[in-house]
Amino acid sequence: MEATKLFARQGFHKTTVADIAKAIGMTQGALFHHFPNKRALLDAVVDGRARGIESYRSLLKKKGRSAETVREVVDLMVEHFNRNPEATTCLAALTTEFAGTDDPSLAKIRQACDIFVDTFENVLANHPAIRNPRAAAIAFFGAVQGIAIQGLLREKKVPIDKMADAFLGMINLPKKW
Repeated sequence: MEATKLFARQGFHKTTVADIAKAIGMTQGALFHHFPNKRALLDAVVDGRARGIESYRSLLKKKGRSAETVREVVDLMVEHFNRNPEATTCLAALTTEFAGTDDPSLAKIRQACDIFVDTFENVLANHPAIRNPRAAAIAFFGAVQGIAIQGLLREKKVPIDKMADAFLGMINLPKKW
């Protein structure tokens, strides 16, 4: 969805309905036929990103508790980023934009992020070196989002797969736990 790309690059507040309509080759009136307002577009974008996170949950539920699972999660993020970088970074951009506000969209964004966090927390629950699995899951999610954001910022001067490999080498997880 073009709205995802625009919200990831420009933010929700700076993106106009006219920008979205132009990007999809539609008039504003036609766009309003499908979405009653810009907020409904935001909800559709967040819902779409939540569905995208489901692939991570599926992977985490299928795999065992191991460094290989973590690598596969990061590899999946890199694969998603290479296919659609803005979809990979959209929730991070929206989180930054809405953080510290009482905007109801923030709760919906947090819910989408928690699809991953809740599942990864369960994976980390028996890790011998992790005292707070929830905090570790949130930190990991933020770090992986950060890698994707840096992928956009660096525009392939430092390939995202190299950043991901460096991150995994830095955290140095045991093979199994």
